[in-house]
Amino acid sequence: MSLIDFQCFFGARGDALSVRPPDLALAAQYATDVAAEMLLFAGEEATTDLAGGNAKLNEALKTDARFRGWLGLSVHQPDLSQELARKYLTRASWIGARFDQKTENDAVTTAGGYVVLNALRRYGRLVLLTVNSPATLAAAISAARDFYSLKFIVAPQNELMTSDSLPAIRESVNISWMASAAFAERDVVAHAIEVLGEKRVVWGSEWGRLHPAAALGMINESGISEFQRERIVLRNPRDLLSFDE
Repeated sequence: MSLIDFQCFFGARGDALSVRPPDLALAAQYATDVAAEMLLFAGEEATTDLAGGNAKLNEALKTDARFRGWLGLSVHQPDLSQELARKYLTRASWIGARFDQKTENDAVTTAGGYVVLNALRRYGRLVLLTVNSPATLAAAISAARDFYSLKFIVAPQNELMTSDSLPAIRESVNISWMASAAFAERDVVAHAIEVLGEKRVVWGSEWGRLHPAAALGMINESGISEFQRERIVLRNPRDLLSFDE
């Protein structure tokens, strides 16, 4: 079965610059091994160097037709974020914008965040929001309500937010939820389908940070049907990305 991996990582993390970045050849081999139609990459270095990190990811995306990028943006740099959106989000290799909400100060509901989100409406691309706390989860829900024409992905960053985010976003129909092996047990996938329905759940392996076997096991060994499994790893991503069958 083919799949679309919604969250992979490229480049060295800001807190671990001495660690060798993930190898693009290994990423290409991973895509082949799992029959991936696309791997969607976030640039690790964009969290500390917005322009440089996204530029490096842009070059990486050129190495394989299956690679796509999340454009890392920041509520603290709204002018630069808008400039980068104009530069990259008109290109097919970039599928949307990613905001890393590490703390309440990074929430997209700040003045800078709303400036950038308002600018993103012209591109019609996805917006991925990480959530680390009740405050950042509330910010994601508020942003989805205020920018209802945009499609959002909530990416929980710890076990508590993985469980708490599901009932919280239930009524926000323009928010989908991403299952990540880093924070989700196998039974969480089935629970997410129960709470949100099978059309609002996608999956990310965290390739570049985690070994993909754990992420694949979370899907393959969960108590869901084959049809639901295909929805999560392929049909839902295609629908969100507006790709034809």
